[in-house]
Amino acid sequence: MILLAVVGVGAGGYGFWTLLSYRMASVPGGGMAPTIQPGAVVLYRWTSLPEIPRGAVVLMEVSAFPDSSPADGRIVKRVIGVGGDRVVCCTQDNLITVNGKPVKEPYTEDDNGYGRKEYRPFSVQVPPGAVFVVGDQRNNSRDSRLYVGMPGDGAVPLSKVVGVVVGLGSVLAADPFPQTTAFVEAGLPGDPVSDTGFRTSRNLAFGGAGLVAVGVIGAIVLVVRSAGKRRRAAAIPPMR
Repeated sequence: MILLAVVGVGAGGYGFWTLLSYRMASVPGGGMAPTIQPGAVVLYRWTSLPEIPRGAVVLMEVSAFPDSSPADGRIVKRVIGVGGDRVVCCTQDNLITVNGKPVKEPYTEDDNGYGRKEYRPFSVQVPPGAVFVVGDQRNNSRDSRLYVGMPGDGAVPLSKVVGVVVGLGSVLAADPFPQTTAFVEAGLPGDPVSDTGFRTSRNLAFGGAGLVAVGVIGAIVLVVRSAGKRRRAAAIPPMR
């Protein structure tokens, strides 16, 4: 039983430790609808980010934009361009192009409420060490497009990206976030984000805690039984 508890402590400790790489955040606005609804809780991987793939959804500091400050907090947006990319809006079919390749994005919502699709044309070269981000609700999103023509052309430095969204819900009950292959299908290099490690860590943490509980309870039962045997043995009168 002691061995079982020791194994549980090891597994549970490792699970809880690796879960520290993940954090939760609430999405305040509707700029990422319908993919993420206002008020939803997302789980993001809180690690250093040397590279972020196109299509990833990230949590970022609003202060990355020229007219903002740290007091503006954080927002969730989708990366459509990485360092070195030329991002252009739009084709006749209202598709963005990245390095000349049209990208079909099935997750976007672009009806402005009046049955029309409106896009502000832009063409931007994303500088190294930065990303270009937009909301999935293309007609109701504060994102990089609004700052094209200003210093930085709306690009968000990687230092302002807090983490990559990998789950929907709290760390104890999150489901994997739906990752897109739209940019790969358009012929652009790179793989979509793939991270379900939080589920493994969560299972290890809960499983380890369960093993510890079983081991401790089992040890207590053994101690109680042993004490009972000693009491019964002491109660038997010696033979003469």
